[in-house]
Amino acid sequence: MDENEKLLTRRGILKTVGAGALGGAAFYGMSRLGFATEKSFAAEAPAPDKMSRRVNPGNGDSISLLGFGCMRLPMQAKAVSPGGPEIDEAAAARMVDRAIKQGVNYFDTAYGYHRGASEAVIGKILSAYPRQSFYLATKMPTYLNPTLDQAKEIFATQMQRCRVEYFDYYLLHNIQSVEGYKKIYEENGVLDFLLEQKAAGRIRNLGWSFHGDTEALEYLLSREQRWDFALVQFNYHDLMRGYEVKPAQMRAGAKPPPPAPWYLEKMKESGIPMMIMEPLLGGRLARLNKKTLAILQAERPQASAASWAFRYAASIPNVLTVLTGMTYMEHLEDNLRTFSPLDAFSESELTVLKAALDGFLSQANIRCTACGYCMPCPYGVDIPALFSHYNRCVDDDFIPTGRESANYEEARRAYLVGYDRSVPELRQAARCTDCGQCLPLCPQNIAIPTEMQRLGKFVEELKTRV
Repeated sequence: MDENEKLLTRRGILKTVGAGALGGAAFYGMSRLGFATEKSFAAEAPAPDKMSRRVNPGNGDSISLLGFGCMRLPMQAKAVSPGGPEIDEAAAARMVDRAIKQGVNYFDTAYGYHRGASEAVIGKILSAYPRQSFYLATKMPTYLNPTLDQAKEIFATQMQRCRVEYFDYYLLHNIQSVEGYKKIYEENGVLDFLLEQKAAGRIRNLGWSFHGDTEALEYLLSREQRWDFALVQFNYHDLMRGYEVKPAQMRAGAKPPPPAPWYLEKMKESGIPMMIMEPLLGGRLARLNKKTLAILQAERPQASAASWAFRYAASIPNVLTVLTGMTYMEHLEDNLRTFSPLDAFSESELTVLKAALDGFLSQANIRCTACGYCMPCPYGVDIPALFSHYNRCVDDDFIPTGRESANYEEARRAYLVGYDRSVPELRQAARCTDCGQCLPLCPQNIAIPTEMQRLGKFVEELKTRV
């Protein structure tokens, strides 16, 4: 056995990482996070379908730990964007039916998902099942800056699209700043309107989803309004390693997101039940590089990369469900295996995960989660696909650098070939006109036009370096 093989054995990993990993400032193990233990998980009796569930302490709802996110539904062959309206309804219906039969009962959609088609499609599909058999969540589109009259119209449209008389969970979508929250929900009276809907029984639980800064989070948590739940973004990368967003990568005037450990501590202090979004960091934690994946597979040979991320997120205390968008049946089946029932994390597995993260070169990534809120671009640029290709190359440590490097020519050709295969020429970065339409729509506050110009210039330089 050579040195590389030794490293990839479980014993080799633990010896290499050592006890120091558990004491590192960036490593948040079970003792610091307050993770549930194997014993406490075992005490939860699984349903006959074996799906792990969590009980909402506020109302007794028994919610599947796997939540079905409806932002990335299967698409028709003719679709040009994964977030477009051309949903393959038959494929989506098959996935929903499979999920329900295996115990999934929480479905999360939004006014803008699939450019408005998600609510209508999921509402149509779920109308075939008893209303008491599922929980449906949707959201008020904060990013549209609705007036009170517009909010009323939006809410009525959502009830019609979703074919329901009430929403189980309703969110103030994508809270980013104190100013935006105050204007829409306090000054425009939209929060009072939603509270009226709750009093009338058309909303059972009212909460919010968050993509803002530290000031915005503290403001939300300081309100007299008692929130029933919150949809928050956590994943093992951000909590264990941290993520520094460079100012140049953010849109002008935007503040950096709160540090994930601080964010989690504030949520724990609040006691508000949490739904987890983006546990895969836009899918990147399901597409680990070979080095990282080998370390995880040495510990759990049959487990997918995605399952590690889901198990970590589900082990965070006060979590009711972990949302994930599932485009293919294969995604659903893998996730069902992970949550039916959930196998809780051990301390040794967290140590292995820390070792794996040391091989995950993500600090140079563009923080895009491929949510598609920025689409469609009026000039045809496929923003999520361009960022995804760049991030994949960064994560695989395959970005062309100096011409003197040993693998420069191989990396140069691979990047350009992958670039053209991932994105048609008329949808590439060079098509960006810096119109700025995408800027206020990005929940990660990415300076999209600036990044498009950088990527376009980078590609042109690669083409000329022959």
